[in-house]
Amino acid sequence: MASFYKWYNMRLASHPLLTQCASTSILFGVGDATAQYISPDPKLKGNYDYVRTFRMCFHGGVIFAPMVSQWYKLINNKISIPGRPFAEALVRMTADQTIWAPFGIASFYVSMGVLQGHSWDNIKDELRSKYYTTMVGNYMVWPAVQIVNFRFMPLEYRLLFVNVVSIAWNTFLSWFSATPAAEGLQAIEHAENRLEEVEHAAGEKITKSLK
Repeated sequence: MASFYKWYNMRLASHPLLTQCASTSILFGVGDATAQYISPDPKLKGNYDYVRTFRMCFHGGVIFAPMVSQWYKLINNKISIPGRPFAEALVRMTADQTIWAPFGIASFYVSMGVLQGHSWDNIKDELRSKYYTTMVGNYMVWPAVQIVNFRFMPLEYRLLFVNVVSIAWNTFLSWFSATPAAEGLQAIEHAENRLEEVEHAAGEKITKSLK
């Protein structure tokens, strides 16, 4: 780990944008590979979709990383509250989640649609059917992550930190973007219902044990 950290720092010092783009591309690909591995879709069993992974790698390295690296520099320079690090992190997170997050998620679906050769009408339908649910998922995960990121991580490591956390998030994005809207929503509903059942059963066990 120490040798990787040293190597990464050297690459970051000599080629910062290229290093960030390459690492982002790889970790987006890891997210898609994970999504395909755990997918219940029978079409993916023993038939890995390399083109789909390439699309995720391309979006991460060519579109996402350059924009986010500049965005982090912007809010780092424009939002500063000396002597109040938590307040500073909170304001930066608020800016990130109200300005970047809505745009970033929309750009993901547009990018995936363009790379798949979809028409603009199809891309708009995809946005209409999936954008809201994706934003809800985003706000369940990213505000807390970004508070930690902006509070404790140096500027040059913020994108890498986000990319590592994003492995799970990109797994969801890759799966949800590749799944028809109705099926995706049904799967999410099923997961929520199953979670409620588990919580209810656990609650009953706890209640019985306290009697």
